[in-house]
Amino acid sequence: MDLVSTLPDHILSHILSFLPTKYAVRTSILSTRWRYVWTRVPILDIDARLHQHLYPVINLYADRRYEITFQHFVSRVLLLNDLPHIFKFRLIYECHDRAAPIPTWLGVAISHNIRELELDFCFSVRGKIVDLPLRLFTSSVLSVLKLSRMPLNVPSVVSFPSLKILELRRIMYFDDKCFETLLAGCPILEELVVEETARVKPKVVQISSHTLRSFSFSYRFVIDMIMDIPYKFIINLPNVEFFHVKGSISDVFEIRSLAGLDTAYMDLRHTDLTAESYHICHQRIFDLFRGIANAKSVTLSTEIVQLLCEESDRSLPKFLNLKQLAFGIGFDFCWKRILLDFIKCSSFLEVFTLNNKLHGFSSDMEEVRKIPLQPLPDDMIPYLKRILIDELYANFMPEYIECLMQHVNVLKKLEINCRCPILLRSQIGLTS
Repeated sequence: MDLVSTLPDHILSHILSFLPTKYAVRTSILSTRWRYVWTRVPILDIDARLHQHLYPVINLYADRRYEITFQHFVSRVLLLNDLPHIFKFRLIYECHDRAAPIPTWLGVAISHNIRELELDFCFSVRGKIVDLPLRLFTSSVLSVLKLSRMPLNVPSVVSFPSLKILELRRIMYFDDKCFETLLAGCPILEELVVEETARVKPKVVQISSHTLRSFSFSYRFVIDMIMDIPYKFIINLPNVEFFHVKGSISDVFEIRSLAGLDTAYMDLRHTDLTAESYHICHQRIFDLFRGIANAKSVTLSTEIVQLLCEESDRSLPKFLNLKQLAFGIGFDFCWKRILLDFIKCSSFLEVFTLNNKLHGFSSDMEEVRKIPLQPLPDDMIPYLKRILIDELYANFMPEYIECLMQHVNVLKKLEINCRCPILLRSQIGLTS
């Protein structure tokens, strides 16, 4: 007998818990010693995609045979598991079978007092809706719930007294109240991730929690942002530390409290806006800035910076705690002025990053160089320690950074990530 086989059962089970369940079950053929070790693994990681290679695509009956084989596998794994408590159950299943026993599987899993549940479904059967067991929505031990690519009907009574992490990705809700009902039943939630597929109509996203530490709201497909369908975000998260929103430049943000904010990541994209709408959107961005003004780290998309360049009649709020600033830049707008405006409002800025993703190349760099750079007052940025230029293209010129460095006392690192080393050498005047 090999040395590994002499280990106690609980250690062998722990080792197998790092494998997908399909491979853990395969160890049963190694020897008599291993025959039932997999039945005591506390983590079940079942991914239907690992089973699809059993049947060739050209076989017309492959899908049906695959469905039957996979369903039998899942049922057997859940039936033979000997543990009273399953720590984690992860199921990824692109379902084509209307009669798939998914509710039965979930019922068995819940009876094992699962702590973490991750479900990822993509139903190809039209009209197929999985009714999750009601016991799931009143689980007293569930701490992590991740749901993806599935229709969801939430009961009127939801109680997750132990739930700390909730992820909802590309969910089709039965009605508009499902999301609010689900959140209301999570009294100690600390991390919330919401990813939508597309915007269909304007709506209000209201998030209020005194326990939430991390919040992320985004979209799967950027192409849907072509249509201007603004959302209104009402945010009351006094203890949140990480705040991320990927949405439209026309979205409305009503920030009631972000008192404990550490990191803000705002990725707002262009939509089909009229000229009159730009003024309104500009005001909304400043309202957003006032809500995140106490953040220590702020990242802004290129579209936000470009919108700020459209109007210059408003002053930025003071970012008294800001130590790290990053934003996207382009060649066709005055990002240099916006940079200086932020520096004037961020006395303790230490790290500055330019995400230099260009919309188009300049045909005449000498004309651009004739644009005078606005001088900085003495000691404007005394704390700046690091400057990072990410993805250098032709719209960047060394004199922009030289202007900054003349007013920096403690700069320790200047880092430039260049897609084209030849361009970098020509920009800074180096020869081979």
